[in-house]
Amino acid sequence: MAAPAVMVRRRREPVGTTPWWHHRRPRRDWLGPGASFDPMEGNRQTSGESITVFRARRVRTMERSLPLATAVAVRDGMIIEVGTLESLRPWLDHHPHVIDDRFADQVIMPGLVEPHAHPSLMATMLALDWIPPEPWDLPSGHVAAATSEEEYRGRLEALLRRDEAEGVPEDRPLITFGYHAQFHGDLTRDDLDRLSPLRPLILWQRSFHELRCNGPALEFLDAAEGAEWDPHIELDSGRLYESGMTWALRTLVPILLEPDRFRRSLLDFTALAQMGGITTVVDAGLGIFDVDYELGVYRELFGDAASPITTYLMPNVGMIRGRWKDETLAKVEALIDELPADSDTDVRLRFLRAAKFFTDGAFIAQLMQAGGPGYIDGHVGAWLADPGQMLRQAREWWNAGFDIHTHVTGDLGVQACLDAVDTLLHEHPRFDHRSTLHHFGMSTSAQVRRLARLGMQVSANAFYLRLFSRRFAESGLGWERASQIIRLGSVREQGSTVSLHSDVPMGPLLPLEAASITVTRTAADGTVMCPEEALTPEDALRAITIDAAFQMRLDHRIGSLSAGKDADMVVLDTDPMEIEAADWPSIGVLATIRGGRVFDNPARSGQVRAPGRNPV
Repeated sequence: MAAPAVMVRRRREPVGTTPWWHHRRPRRDWLGPGASFDPMEGNRQTSGESITVFRARRVRTMERSLPLATAVAVRDGMIIEVGTLESLRPWLDHHPHVIDDRFADQVIMPGLVEPHAHPSLMATMLALDWIPPEPWDLPSGHVAAATSEEEYRGRLEALLRRDEAEGVPEDRPLITFGYHAQFHGDLTRDDLDRLSPLRPLILWQRSFHELRCNGPALEFLDAAEGAEWDPHIELDSGRLYESGMTWALRTLVPILLEPDRFRRSLLDFTALAQMGGITTVVDAGLGIFDVDYELGVYRELFGDAASPITTYLMPNVGMIRGRWKDETLAKVEALIDELPADSDTDVRLRFLRAAKFFTDGAFIAQLMQAGGPGYIDGHVGAWLADPGQMLRQAREWWNAGFDIHTHVTGDLGVQACLDAVDTLLHEHPRFDHRSTLHHFGMSTSAQVRRLARLGMQVSANAFYLRLFSRRFAESGLGWERASQIIRLGSVREQGSTVSLHSDVPMGPLLPLEAASITVTRTAADGTVMCPEEALTPEDALRAITIDAAFQMRLDHRIGSLSAGKDADMVVLDTDPMEIEAADWPSIGVLATIRGGRVFDNPARSGQVRAPGRNPV
């Protein structure tokens, strides 16, 4: 019997250059309160819609059974089959199809997975003036590094002069992001008062966890009231950190979340993700500012079927409990029912059954809880939740079946997490709990062995190693401990999975660069830091694809390319496995493909727009 007639079209066309937000579709009923979904895994079927076959010079699937291919067949947002044009013939002989050759000379990989980002936090920081200790490429353009106190002060003074010339009112604060004492000097309240005696001046530290303020800024933030009970507010030095910074957010949030600016900056966040080859983003801390407001804007911008990324949400339990009180768990359960992680609808906003907790303070600010000999200068880190608090906070969510993801930066923080999971496993045993340590700055080899035996995993910020290991070796930790931060080689050797994240704006949305750092373990000045803890190139690529997906229980849908998975891909100009890992940051991201739909890299098509300068 002859095969049915099929329609075959062949095209070779440039990627579209119209911004995705110009093709916004109307809101769907699935975003309403009465929405219902069928989240049953394995029940996904495609219709008779035409198949699109993406051809490439090489398809690197991240699948052991079929690691390399040259074609990916897609229908209704799902991969039908991966292979070659010849091996796809049984499908193509029976169904209408299009051969898309536009990437025939390029390399296709699974869309990269960002398992720990902060869209709302990055959006607010994009609205500020940046003076960071390392260079950044932002939607508004390139930001040069300020690596000395003289350079930092000069740029800060230039901003003050600019605003004075433009007639900015003296009661409007100047807020900058990127200050770091080890690069820019220990600027105190007195120093800032001399720079700006009348206008509020706020330096947001590079970690986000700390502010440096002059006298008018302390008054603007009502810092004296908070200092009556919070030891993390130091009026004499003008320093507000950890809970002290949270106090300041009461005043700053209404300014930072101005609706039009916040929406524009979230679109810029999306553009940055595309530029990095990312198709999946996890907001690992929903509610960092205002959970209800954030959810509303996320639904509008990230829920649309035309979004180039799929965004998964994980609640910051400590912050949203402040808003939702005793209803927190019930409200999160309702959101999971409304926006299930395994949804097959067009909704691009989904909710993980996972919860975010905290132990110790910011690594970048040297507020992590360092064990053993502690810090060289004798200072002590900060607890965001001490070991007893962390256990009590996590217990309710563990017992409800949530995956426990914890911000942890120092080895004492790691110890608190291990003890908590050990206790919870004895109280309420769970198989395949996938508890994950996030950031993982300092650790010991004994802790790595123990976390593997407890069934835990690690999601690391590789940019700690690149930006701060050399500096912390000389001032803070000493060479032995500073060189061994992010000890991922040992984690893999013990059998735990590893993922890599940006924690943006702590690091850039550049997964290939993060992966490169973990293979080379090269600091910013070129020093190789403890090469014994390097990842293999294959493990580093897995850490931004399939292993990152596994940690979020999404590996059945994303992270690799095989039949039945989401058609999420990134198009590169070079195969990472054909060049040295040190050269991965130079690989060009040409496009991303989300659900079978092609999105050009906005940096190549002129779609990126400046979020505005100093609007605060």
